[in-house]
Amino acid sequence: MKKIIFVLTLLGGLIYLSPAEVIAQTIPTTQVDAKTQAKVDKAKEKLAKNKADHQKAEEKLAKMRADYDKKNSAGKLSPNDVEKITKKMSKQSKKIEKLEKKQGKLEEFIKENS
Repeated sequence: MKKIIFVLTLLGGLIYLSPAEVIAQTIPTTQVDAKTQAKVDKAKEKLAKNKADHQKAEEKLAKMRADYDKKNSAGKLSPNDVEKITKKMSKQSKKIEKLEKKQGKLEEFIKENS
């Protein structure tokens, strides 16, 4: 019985301290390879461009709204003009939402891979 316990303890120790476990414990996992770093840098550039585009799109939408409000309050717009302008503004709003979504994805990618 003592021999069986000794053999099981010896096997358990060998399995626990096998070379694969020892090697796996000494490898640093915080290194970022060159490809990933290049992708992160490219994503940062895209993010900066995206932010600039987003700001321009918001300014354009604000200008469209101000122009629409000014003309509409003066009564210079026909129902067809109102429909056209409303359609343009909704299209611009969708463009802004799309830019925000893309910006969120880029920020998440940068955060995960930095």
